[in-house]
Amino acid sequence: MSVAAGRLPVPVMEAPHWRVNIRPGTYVPDVIPSLSQCVELIEKNRVRLRGWDYPHLSLQKGERGQGRNWVASWSAFMGHCEYWRLYQSSQFVHLFSVRESTEAGWREKLQADTESHLKHYKGVDWNQVPGFLSVINFSYCVTEVVEFAARMAQSGFSPGTLNLRIDVIGIRDFVLTTSPERGWWHYYAASEDVLGNSWTQPIDRLVSDTTQCVTDILVWFFERFGWMDPPVEVLRDDVDRFRSGRR
Repeated sequence: MSVAAGRLPVPVMEAPHWRVNIRPGTYVPDVIPSLSQCVELIEKNRVRLRGWDYPHLSLQKGERGQGRNWVASWSAFMGHCEYWRLYQSSQFVHLFSVRESTEAGWREKLQADTESHLKHYKGVDWNQVPGFLSVINFSYCVTEVVEFAARMAQSGFSPGTLNLRIDVIGIRDFVLTTSPERGWWHYYAASEDVLGNSWTQPIDRLVSDTTQCVTDILVWFFERFGWMDPPVEVLRDDVDRFRSGRR
């Protein structure tokens, strides 16, 4: 996406945020014949597993746009900020805020949970930790991205393989944590400001084994926080429960 940060209609890049890029293995400039079909694809394939759809297709006046070969939508609501584009080549680019950092109440709750879990860590000034990331919310975000990619792949506009890139930006020293009812014994923090990677998947695997694709991505990210032995079966179960609406 070639739009400069200062020209985006919402300030999504001014705070910690996710950047997702989904593109087909073979580039065809106008594989989606029209802009109206681009909008229809989003409407048909967006993911609604919790209160906010992924990606959010705004119905508000002034929160949609289009260019020569793309459509876009954006929003800024109660701390959540996002901007996406779908090109006629079927490339999809999405920027959305790290909600633990931008939405009211998250910081205080996650800090309290972390202090409770890690009482045995002495000498940590929790107020100086720049941010906290919920393992569960992280899993849900990646699930929504991959689920959406799998649905889009089934549209027929991305034959063969699909490349999925996910970056989390602005998170140096952010600490992983989890809910009070789960066990959590170690301090895991991001050592880099940007964590991200690309995964190229055959369309049939992405569609038939979505849960495993999500789990593989989660393990990659969590290892980059220093969590070298995440419980794969627990992650898989979380993803399956979320995808089936059993949160």
